[in-house]
Amino acid sequence: MSDRSRPSADTRRSFLTKTGAVGAVALAGCLGDDDDGAITWVMNPAEDTIDIEVQYQPLFELIEDEFDVEIEGLPTQSYSGTSEELNRAGDGDRIIADTSPGAVPDLGPEEIDVVGMREAFGAELYFGTLVTTPDSGINEVSDLEGETVAMADVGSVSGGMAPMWMLQDKGLDIGNAPEGGSAEDFDLRSGVAHDLAVEELIEDDTVVAAGAGEFASIPHVPVDQIEGEYEDLYETSPEVDIAGSRDPELKLLDVSPAIPRAPIVINTAWEEDIRFDIEEFMRDLSAEDFQHDPFTLADELDLSLPEGLLEDYADGELDTDDYDLSEDQEDDWEDFNDHELWFSGIVEATHEDYDPVNDFAEDLGIGFDEIE
Repeated sequence: MSDRSRPSADTRRSFLTKTGAVGAVALAGCLGDDDDGAITWVMNPAEDTIDIEVQYQPLFELIEDEFDVEIEGLPTQSYSGTSEELNRAGDGDRIIADTSPGAVPDLGPEEIDVVGMREAFGAELYFGTLVTTPDSGINEVSDLEGETVAMADVGSVSGGMAPMWMLQDKGLDIGNAPEGGSAEDFDLRSGVAHDLAVEELIEDDTVVAAGAGEFASIPHVPVDQIEGEYEDLYETSPEVDIAGSRDPELKLLDVSPAIPRAPIVINTAWEEDIRFDIEEFMRDLSAEDFQHDPFTLADELDLSLPEGLLEDYADGELDTDDYDLSEDQEDDWEDFNDHELWFSGIVEATHEDYDPVNDFAEDLGIGFDEIE
């Protein structure tokens, strides 16, 4: 076992508290009134059950307060929709976007600049997974021949492209599924968000496997399925600390090679000074800056959680075993945790850092212009 400390769901607050002082960096000089105005933040549809604008509020408010601007969130309905918004951006448009890693090789340096790679509790890499139910009779990926698999479209690297790559790598004929068609050796139910792919596996008997990013699947997978079997995932993923914490239990079939975590990007045509100041500002934030105020988050989501629990969370001293939560409160606590901002830092990155994503696409025989 690695000696790296992984923050659990109950201790992530304490992790954040220990990783730097609260507050933003001080920028030299002042921004004049000419720089005031609105900035559009285009948002990827990673998980359908998440209100992504609520999730991103800590970061939005920091930028708004520091630069006297307004962040206007623009959620999209698909990964390709995010790329289309960036592709349309031109002179005078102030566009920031959180994107899938695939958007970097898709759009290229002429359309977007990479602000940085999002880091989750010390991890700059993550993984795609294939999971099934314990009673499905599926023991390895090749057993999925003739079965139904749910996943995101290939515009999602961890939830679509990587699972498709794993299916092909284990000998299944994927047909023209990556281009929006059908597979030869299995039935594909695509275009669903990570969490909904897992939900379909759990609730629909006709679906026997799901492709999803580790953040959606690993909470359902007992840690003994990971340790010793998928060491890269075990040593790297912060989700391992909460492996097996959610019902029902799922069985891990395969894990992809490591994927560079999703970037934040900006349209290249935006060349105001404030743009570059915002980039530096985001990269210099501490882990604690990305954390919600728990009382504000509970109010935003209309959750019924004990005040003492929220106070302990804020102080980094939470142990949920100290609280006898009702079934409804358990659901509210899960909703609370789901809406925590999933990353704890933005580290400097370049287009070249996303070459592994291009390798996935080349192995699948698709160009990014073919991705729906």
